Amino acid sequence: MEQCRRSALVPCGAVWSECARGESGRRVGKVLLGAALLGIGLKVYGRYRRYQRRQRWNQAGKDVVVLHQFERGTNCPSLSPFALKLETFLRMAGIKYVVDTDEPRGSRNKCPWITFNGQELSDSELIIDFLTQHFGKPLKEKLTPAEHAVGRAVQVMLDEHTMMAVVYKRYVLDRYSYIMGCFSKKYRLMLRLLVPIFHPRLKPVFAELTQVIYGCAPEVERYVRANYDALVQYHERMKNKYWPDWEQCRAE
Repeated sequence: MEQCRRSALVPCGAVWSECARGESGRRVGKVLLGAALLGIGLKVYGRYRRYQRRQRWNQAGKDVVVLHQFERGTNCPSLSPFALKLETFLRMAGIKYVVDTDEPRGSRNKCPWITFNGQELSDSELIIDFLTQHFGKPLKEKLTPAEHAVGRAVQVMLDEHTMMAVVYKRYVLDRYSYIMGCFSKKYRLMLRLLVPIFHPRLKPVFAELTQVIYGCAPEVERYVRANYDALVQYHERMKNKYWPDWEQCRAE
């Protein structure tokens, strides 16, 4: 008799187990479906917002650059040397532009980038080359081939190497405490090399000096001001000439 009862209960347990698994599966399915629909909705909404922004940017006007970059820094107009380099070029060349911070990274995930006459371009050096050709070399430079070569070497050194020293100090050594910092001895050589060869047209020099003087720990600024007066004076001349609204371009 007892054996019959057990045999009768087994099928009921199996049925309840199947029902439980079915209910659980349906709940999981509903959750997954809801997450998928939410993801699709957010993606569609994001595309719609991007479409709206691009419609607004295209209304900037013919030959007006829409410069997309991060929000202004508190100590200087930009804590990105590449964005500051490009914006300084636009000012030096007298090219009309407006700043947008709604979408600081472009399709290649780079900052800065620009919208120009319906085109989207990224990489500060490529943008400068493109605008230089479009506007017929707005910066009238009288440099020898040797000076051009030196300028190119300095630009690569600053963009590819000096910036890495700044990033390493800001985010690794200082752990964001100042969002900036001092260089190790091997990087001080870069500053010494700049003194005899910097040229007023070298936009990367101004942009990188801004990061060192205004975007680094106090000891870095003191060190640069005490040992590299020529570079400091060069930076002040560039700032006074091309950034008369420096204070207004800083964040609160």
